[in-house]
Amino acid sequence: MTSPVSRKHEGNSAKWLRLRLLLLGAASALGYLLIVARIRGHPVFLRWGFPLPDFLMVFLLHFVPLFLLAMAGAWWTFRGNAEEKTTLGLILGFALLFRLLLLPTPPVLSSDIYRYIWDARIQASGLNPYLSRPADFDNEAVRKDPLYQQQNRPFARTIYPPLAQAAFRAVRAVGGESVTAMKALMLLGDLASILILLHLLRSLGLPRSRVILYAWHPLAVFEIAGSGHVDALAIPFILLAVLAWQRGKDAVAGVALGAAALIKIYPILLLPAFLGRRRWPLLLGCGATVLLGYLPLLPGTGWQILGHLPRYLADPYEVFNPSLMGLVILLVSRLSTAPVLWASWIGRAALLGALIWIVRREAGDPQAFLARIFVVATAATLFTLTLHPWYLLWIVPFLAMQPRPAWISLSVAVALSYAFYVVAPSTRILIGVLEYLPFLLLLCWQARFPGVLTPAAVRLGLAREIP
Repeated sequence: MTSPVSRKHEGNSAKWLRLRLLLLGAASALGYLLIVARIRGHPVFLRWGFPLPDFLMVFLLHFVPLFLLAMAGAWWTFRGNAEEKTTLGLILGFALLFRLLLLPTPPVLSSDIYRYIWDARIQASGLNPYLSRPADFDNEAVRKDPLYQQQNRPFARTIYPPLAQAAFRAVRAVGGESVTAMKALMLLGDLASILILLHLLRSLGLPRSRVILYAWHPLAVFEIAGSGHVDALAIPFILLAVLAWQRGKDAVAGVALGAAALIKIYPILLLPAFLGRRRWPLLLGCGATVLLGYLPLLPGTGWQILGHLPRYLADPYEVFNPSLMGLVILLVSRLSTAPVLWASWIGRAALLGALIWIVRREAGDPQAFLARIFVVATAATLFTLTLHPWYLLWIVPFLAMQPRPAWISLSVAVALSYAFYVVAPSTRILIGVLEYLPFLLLLCWQARFPGVLTPAAVRLGLAREIP
């Protein structure tokens, strides 16, 4: 039975935690307001999909302090093991405020959202986005169209799967060709992720207030509320798949994972992490969902149903912000005249080997299962030639469940890759070192001491959660 003194101490601790969160949240809101003022005061025009140099420095100078404020909030929240509704409401209220501040602003870091709007226009015109390219409409009138000017790959057919296309079409039907309307849909997906994450944390016996690590993370705020990436619609399905797996509903987990892959294809890489003794219901649920998504489009589209995706995956020169594969390119360049081609095949082989290794191992409990997901994320990050910042969005919710220092480090350092657009190739190597060296060192630390990540992790009581 809790003594009155203990209850009073807990009440005071909760009060101090709420005060700290209030101050940190207010400071973060001010940071986002400054970004909004910069965008509104000096419009940032994107052309052909590249962010303008004068904004990138402003962005990075705000991103890092916002990350530190979010981590300070997570630090106090994790230490307090807070579960009070008032504390949770404060966290969720600020999370919503941060997103609403950026929602009406034009995207300034990526022009992908303009492709979503273009694909919706093509569908509304009765055309097939898997068979047509923006460049097919290249004439004097179209070249003056601002929407056409924002296409970063006018030569390519769409890369987005059927469920994503249905979402684009629905936004156009409701809100027209509006960037804000499209971003609003992505924001709804983001909020759904937060709600599902709350259920996941409860099912794992963890305080729901841990959601702060995702809800306040500036990567999620900028890339979803700011840039409106469609990943925001895939993440809730990934989390639903995890929740269904945790509750023993294997077929439902497979359906949810298949739905995520119908929005953006990369969630299919997570299938090996879900497999174990539960193979057939998961495989059938996932396979049937993907098949049902593509089947209605097959008669009119045929083998071109994947659009630009096969070419994108097969093109070894789609290189942006590589980690280990960047080092492989440098080493192989001394032996071959096609180092990027060799690196791409080495990376694919290594990723395939990692996925096979995962399939052969069992995941008997939720924490071991989450560890398998991090293995997939690690393999996909180390063995790819392309890693845009928003490619890490899907892993950030898992940090609320298993806050691994290596991934927390990379989730902020990946923002440095935006500078690749404006710096010389030699400087990109330095940026790559700053971005990936802490990540690799912390991964090595975890491999050497799997039960003890860092002194901070021990103080927060995280070590026992990492298998």
